[in-house]
Amino acid sequence: MSPYPKAILHFDGDAFFASIEQVLNHELKGKPVVTGAERGAATSISYEAKAKGVSRGMTMREIRLVCPEAVVVPGNYTAYSIYARRMYSIVRSFTPIVDEYSIDECFADITGLDARFSMPYERIALLMKDRLEEELGVTFGVGLAPNKTLAKVASKYRKPAGFTAIPMHEIDAYLGTLRAGSIWGLGGASSLRLERLGITGALEYAKQTEAWLAEHKFEKPLKEIWAELNGHFVRPLNMHTDHRVGSIMKTHTFKPTTRRDEIFSELSKNVEAACAKARRHRVKAKAISFYLKTQEFTYAGRQLELPVALDDAREVLRLVDAEFDEVYDPGILYRASGITLRSLIQSGEVTNDLFGEQEKADTKALGAHKAIDALNKRYGRHTVFLASSLKAVLVKEHSLKGRSTMRAPMPVDAWKKTIDIPYLGKVR
Repeated sequence: MSPYPKAILHFDGDAFFASIEQVLNHELKGKPVVTGAERGAATSISYEAKAKGVSRGMTMREIRLVCPEAVVVPGNYTAYSIYARRMYSIVRSFTPIVDEYSIDECFADITGLDARFSMPYERIALLMKDRLEEELGVTFGVGLAPNKTLAKVASKYRKPAGFTAIPMHEIDAYLGTLRAGSIWGLGGASSLRLERLGITGALEYAKQTEAWLAEHKFEKPLKEIWAELNGHFVRPLNMHTDHRVGSIMKTHTFKPTTRRDEIFSELSKNVEAACAKARRHRVKAKAISFYLKTQEFTYAGRQLELPVALDDAREVLRLVDAEFDEVYDPGILYRASGITLRSLIQSGEVTNDLFGEQEKADTKALGAHKAIDALNKRYGRHTVFLASSLKAVLVKEHSLKGRSTMRAPMPVDAWKKTIDIPYLGKVR
């Protein structure tokens, strides 16, 4: 059997955002760099910062405690997107079959290039790696394997700047060193499910039978991972380009307060404004981050990956609310909040997921969005809003009293159009 029935590469930028900051500013070379100042939490950490104990998601206060010399900078997402495009372009100069998986990683199919270039796949992979690192100034973890799942295993095996090849006859040797939860797609709930069944190792999972999978009612995604751990190629590269278009940020400073309801209301108003802007530009977010700023100008926040691409403030707020109390401290005065919609995708280019959750989310939101956006466009911002934004809107309305910019009352018949829209608040 050929060691590579399919030759799939995975490229994973090392500390991508922080590394780009070090490329753009030579004075940061060799220093512990952390990006995410605008969010109040670490989003990318240079290897120098990791060596000092900084980890992703740490608050600014926690970072200062473990690494006082850390250089914390705000994210430059325009620059990161440009570097991502350059990465994709370089990989495409070798093969047109490229899957732009995320802003700092991609897959490539180089099957058949060994004959074309008269060299083994391992050598081709190293040529591509050298070219990326020379032109971008950023190191990459690179993995070569018969499919996407194993290529991703390989790219992380020797981080940073490493290269690992997993041919067919060495798959078991690599999987035998890994926990099941470390495999792409087997983390979180899937890992816990396997542990309840007595499966903790990646190789243990791979050695189960199809009958065992059927007996325990494993869904298609988990069956696909199992097949790829056994060397089969079942997860094709996605040739569809997401065209990520940057980020949308909304922030607001308010009168310092410790009250949770007031602080959350201000954040809710920011979320509504960000989602309304996303709909105007016909984009959806695949990730978000939010932060709270204290009276002492320190930050705390969270980053969240979204289960589906969203432009619906109600769904975003449900996710934010679940994490809010991990950020909010009732004994601290807060003076500002902010939300960033990240990994934006053109609405017309959102691909449906296996279980149709994306379609359900889009259908659920469509009618409400049309009504809300139409009314706010006609009668002014915050004419119709979520009930969770009520306190923040009341504060703003109060501050506008007596000004010539005060809106005229909304006609009674216009309010009737909003009766069936859930989760809305109305102020007059």
